[in-house]
Amino acid sequence: MKNKLLSLVLLIVSIIITFSNIGGLDIYALDEAKNAEAARQMFESGDYVVPLYNGELRTDKPPLHYYFMSVGYALFGVGAFGARFFSSLFALLTMIQTYFFVKRHISVKAATYSALVLLSSLHFHLQFHMSVPDPYLIFFLTWAYFSFYNAYVSKSRWALLSFYVAIGCGLLTKGPIALALPGIAAVTFLWWKKDFRWSTILRLQPFAGVLMSLFIAFPWYYKVHLQTNGAWTNGFFFKHNLNRFTEPMEGHDGFFLLPILFVLLGLLPFIPFLVQGITFTWKQRNEATMYALLCAFVIVFFFAFSSTKLPNYTTPAYPLMAIVLGVYLSQLPTDWLKNKWNRSGFGFYGFLLLAFPLGIYFALEADSSLRHLSYLAYFFIPLGLLGIFWWMQIKSIQKVLHTNIAIWVLTIFLFFQFIFPPIDAQNPVRKLLPGMQTENVPIIAYRQFNAAFVFALQKEIPRYANLREIEAEMAMHDNGYVISRTSELSALLSIEGLVYHGEAHDLFEKPTTLVLKWGNP
Repeated sequence: MKNKLLSLVLLIVSIIITFSNIGGLDIYALDEAKNAEAARQMFESGDYVVPLYNGELRTDKPPLHYYFMSVGYALFGVGAFGARFFSSLFALLTMIQTYFFVKRHISVKAATYSALVLLSSLHFHLQFHMSVPDPYLIFFLTWAYFSFYNAYVSKSRWALLSFYVAIGCGLLTKGPIALALPGIAAVTFLWWKKDFRWSTILRLQPFAGVLMSLFIAFPWYYKVHLQTNGAWTNGFFFKHNLNRFTEPMEGHDGFFLLPILFVLLGLLPFIPFLVQGITFTWKQRNEATMYALLCAFVIVFFFAFSSTKLPNYTTPAYPLMAIVLGVYLSQLPTDWLKNKWNRSGFGFYGFLLLAFPLGIYFALEADSSLRHLSYLAYFFIPLGLLGIFWWMQIKSIQKVLHTNIAIWVLTIFLFFQFIFPPIDAQNPVRKLLPGMQTENVPIIAYRQFNAAFVFALQKEIPRYANLREIEAEMAMHDNGYVISRTSELSALLSIEGLVYHGEAHDLFEKPTTLVLKWGNP
């Protein structure tokens, strides 16, 4: 009865956190705006084959997340809530399947702690609060990893079928990576088990299984190839897969071990236990936990070799590392702090928590566009107090652990409800659109411009590459607006009749959005 009540409370809190304010934050971030708008254009046009953004072919990703967002638009209307609903739902489903996997193969206590690790990760929830492909990929990869192990242990045909279905869905979500990561992980696990034999391989039916996965994804890939005369295929497989792996794109490069740092940040609330959890797993050699660890290692080191490095790339490792940590935390010895290395990590983490409010304060003060919001650092005071409590309760590791989880969950709730909304409100779309007459007035763009305007206006914004095209558009209409960047201000002001309207710094980006107007809109 106690376990059922605890599971129910855990589920309710998980629902609250995963869906927290998903409709109250603007669709603003570059990737999120482009994905949400591509889904909107697909939903409005009824063309579910060719993805478009602002009327242009979008080759970044396959379409499965567009389909889910289109369902969200149909259910809740075109907006932030509809775009993000299924992202949040998949966060909840990822946590649930992690819980049941650990419960089945290890224990209820370990399952509870594994779920709590995910619940306490701010970066995990940030990813699932966005209308991007990553929430879906994380879910399908997690499903694939768990299904493979279930199939290996139980020899269940249904589990094996589930494994290849999950890969097929992943291929429709983000492409070849959905086949590569589970495939490498499966080979690594069989090698570790010393069971990489033909009899085992044939039992797992990789040839027929991969064909089935490809069969799920192939019809759409074939249709989009035909309908775009190969343009989508070329853009996706060469630019957004091969080139991303071999060359850094959009300035997102970094040193070899950067993906490890990304995982550390994602699991920040449990840094004092991370190395110990990995060591414990390696020594105990529990098969299910070791499998999770090997899968996580494959993800981290795969992207360590990738030339393009982004924090979201390693997020599929979070559920797997949550298992490693959850199992370790469920068996945490009462004399844990007698080890000097544990005490050192314990002290460092306490200092980190104390520094958190100050770090946030000075980070906001350093950005001129966010300086007036430096008061938001006060919301992180509970973390600072946790650092003090961490040291005061140095003899009661269980009490500190549970308080640590509770404070982080509270901070995540405060982040989405109270901390981030005022910051989000500083984005140029929110600051500039209210002062513009957007009905029946032409709005065009010059060269580069903020992608979020397209989704906010829910219409295409013609983009021109030279000033003569801007002049020609102005000659056709009595009034209108031009959206660009402040770096283009002097060039645009050389056009007669075009005057400055307003500007706002792009949130978390280098450029500043510029709006000019002609006539009297």
